[in-house]
Amino acid sequence: MAFKTKLAELKRQIKKSEDKLAKLIKKEERSRQLWTKEYQIFTKASEVLAALKVRGTKKEYRLKGIIAGWRTKSIGLTQARDEARKEIRNAEKELHDLQVKSAQIVERDLGAVRATDEVVIQVFSLNDTVVVAAGRRNEYLKAHIFPDLFDDKGNLRSQITFDSSDGRSRVRAMVNTMTIVDAPMAAEAKAEIDKFFARMQKQTETQMDDATQMLYDLAHEILVEKTSFKVGPELYRFLTLELDEKLFPELCRAQSLLKRSIRSEKTSSYIRLFERDNRASPWRPVAQS
Repeated sequence: MAFKTKLAELKRQIKKSEDKLAKLIKKEERSRQLWTKEYQIFTKASEVLAALKVRGTKKEYRLKGIIAGWRTKSIGLTQARDEARKEIRNAEKELHDLQVKSAQIVERDLGAVRATDEVVIQVFSLNDTVVVAAGRRNEYLKAHIFPDLFDDKGNLRSQITFDSSDGRSRVRAMVNTMTIVDAPMAAEAKAEIDKFFARMQKQTETQMDDATQMLYDLAHEILVEKTSFKVGPELYRFLTLELDEKLFPELCRAQSLLKRSIRSEKTSSYIRLFERDNRASPWRPVAQS
């Protein structure tokens, strides 16, 4: 915006300077025309005076006055013409300086535009290179590395490592997973746990043995405000407990429902690269972007 404002001001000054120069050129032209006119009068007077046969007339005195005044008049007209020419030269220089300044500003702006375009072009070009390289890497990972995240039984491993034969380079492929609890089954499990709570509340805490108290407390831990299940260590601990179906039928049913309701889904696969100087050196992570 500052560039446009400055350029517009320069254009206004250039137009003003051009108008001024045009007026000065006309002024100089008028000065020349006036000098020419007066010179022609002087020449004519000289010719007529030289041809006069009768002397002492008013005409003779008038002609002599014209001839005598020519020198002074010529000097004045010449000075006026020279002054006009000097003003023209100054105006031409002023106009030229303004035009050069305007051209410099335009060139600087074009240079800035070219520099900006170069930045955009280079960044896009480099990004295209990165995208192509990343695409090739991902295709290779999909074909040669990520399939090994599944074991022979089709189960998803959390990670797998590939080490070079010299022990100096390592590729580790990993997978992010998300644990999902099936809502309808979880609701059934919660209902069974609520039955367990209701039955246990009929007993005082002093009547519960340690095992029952532990189960009572754990059941509370795996519920979030008694409305949904919190996926975490307590839940997995509950799922791995060996429960007596005769003593805790509600919890056994809840455990069975929860086991069937929980599943892990793969969300993304990724790799990490490491290197080291020799087999005795610690591994260092390698920059990947």
